[in-house]
Amino acid sequence: MKKQELISQLCNSKNNFIFGLASLALLTDPDARNLLNEKSADFSGYSVSFDQVAALLGSEIDRQIALEEFAKSVLRCLLKEGHELVTDYCKREGLYSDLSAQSWWQFSRLIRNALSHNFCFRLNDKDMKLLPLSWQGKTIDASVDGQPLMMSFFGYAEAWCLFLEYETFVLGLSSQ
Repeated sequence: MKKQELISQLCNSKNNFIFGLASLALLTDPDARNLLNEKSADFSGYSVSFDQVAALLGSEIDRQIALEEFAKSVLRCLLKEGHELVTDYCKREGLYSDLSAQSWWQFSRLIRNALSHNFCFRLNDKDMKLLPLSWQGKTIDASVDGQPLMMSFFGYAEAWCLFLEYETFVLGLSSQ
């Protein structure tokens, strides 16, 4: 993959994140339930009704849980894709040492791992030796091992800023 292809894929990840945020905003609109009751997704001879989503939005508790889980999936997609794209590119191009030297990299790696493991920190011996790790006023230390990654600690703003770290790093690389 060339650098420009990587930049395009990162742009796609960013766009998907924005689509997810837009979806969250639209799902909180009072008219969303009526619209969902009328619509479906049709593909390859299948039709998936959106009645289930409309029903979830009808219950305050179910709506809160469903939207929170969807928000987590949006964060997960942005950072896992960004992390994997940049890591794979750097390994193939012999730039992994440059990537791993970034001040935010190890913090990012532990966040990505928590996102990948059901939003829970699972630190190994290698991770423990690196702690504490800080980025933009957030610190990961040994006390988080086995604990959930809370949206209050790492939410939309942090995900966006961390993704911008990936993007800035890639844009600063020599063209390959």
